[in-house]
Amino acid sequence: LQANARHDDDSEFGGKSTGALAYGYAISPNWRATASTGTAFRVPTLYQRFSIYGSPSLMAETSNNQEVGLRWLSGPSRASLVAYHNELSNLINYVGGAGNCGQSGCYVNTGHARMTGVTLAGATQWGRVNLGGSVDWMDPRNLDTDKWLARRARQQASLTADFLLEGWRLGGEMQYVGERYDNASNSIRLAPYNLIHLNASRQLDRDWRLLARVNNLTDKDYVLANGYATPGRTFYIGL
Repeated sequence: LQANARHDDDSEFGGKSTGALAYGYAISPNWRATASTGTAFRVPTLYQRFSIYGSPSLMAETSNNQEVGLRWLSGPSRASLVAYHNELSNLINYVGGAGNCGQSGCYVNTGHARMTGVTLAGATQWGRVNLGGSVDWMDPRNLDTDKWLARRARQQASLTADFLLEGWRLGGEMQYVGERYDNASNSIRLAPYNLIHLNASRQLDRDWRLLARVNNLTDKDYVLANGYATPGRTFYIGL
């Protein structure tokens, strides 16, 4: 059982008390159920208010958040199923599209928003290979307009694997991000994309480790925000 309490006293946005209550119950040695509820308070940053993309009149964001989950653990294998429901007032959100704040986009308050979803995750060891993955389904909605919230994917998934070979730990990740919209009116669509990353590391001695990584192995052309470029195939090496 966990209980949290917090009070913020902001010179510009006033005082706000928030808290959370969470409970976990071991149904059996392998199964555990969890539930939590809480509130949150977030004031806009100076960048969100006073940069060229800012809005000085931004209001503080508040939210009520609930979550229930079921978790399973047996040896090296584990799995979890978590459902969440978040109600937000004055969500601080970047919205693209000509005409907003006289720029190509800016930070605005979304009066009433709701994000509900389910996350399924798991991991196991298959021989010498560690496998992991997760899938998230989310409904990110502007309740005032019944449109999708900008730049939030309704489906995301990832799959990871790594193993030891001749002193090297070799691994890879496949990432999927579903369709999103770049603006509040949902007229500018951002296409879904898949990415593949590879990584390798080797412990040279107690104090030194060699690292290498390739991001976006297939040199995929994808968009996170309309009008902004993203890196192609990228190599890193480090010691």
